[in-house]
Amino acid sequence: VRDLKLLSRADDERGEAIDVPALLDATLALAQGAISGKARLVRRYDPAPLAFGPRARLAQVFLNLLSNASDAIPDGPPANNVIRAAISTDAKGRALVEIFDSGCGVPPAIANRVFDAFFTTKPLGIGTGLGLAICHRIVGELGGEISFESAPGATTFRVALPPAP
Repeated sequence: VRDLKLLSRADDERGEAIDVPALLDATLALAQGAISGKARLVRRYDPAPLAFGPRARLAQVFLNLLSNASDAIPDGPPANNVIRAAISTDAKGRALVEIFDSGCGVPPAIANRVFDAFFTTKPLGIGTGLGLAICHRIVGELGGEISFESAPGATTFRVALPPAP
């Protein structure tokens, strides 16, 4: 219940200093059910600054990225796949969150569209195509950056967040 409260009243939330590992751990707890049936979860947390932003909105970004990572992995033994959540500090001193999956990857032909609203690779009725567009908007409004790199069997989304003042 405490973890679900992360996503409540997101519209009313003000920015605050965020302990990124604690927030990512809470979000991973919410996503654990979807992840555990698909892949091994690996965490790698290096030192990172506190980020600044609305806690619920950042949790929404992380939860969407974790959900997409899980969806990208085909059914099969979880031991054959991995989702990795990593935290570090980038060269600009920002908190950097990376979500890696060993799923199908993003084909180069559609890579430039993944952050477009209503663009989805999921079957009709499964995805709305809004998740990554919303993530892009939230991270951009916070002065951060979201990017990705992908190949078959290896996709990494990176979220760089400005440090808290």
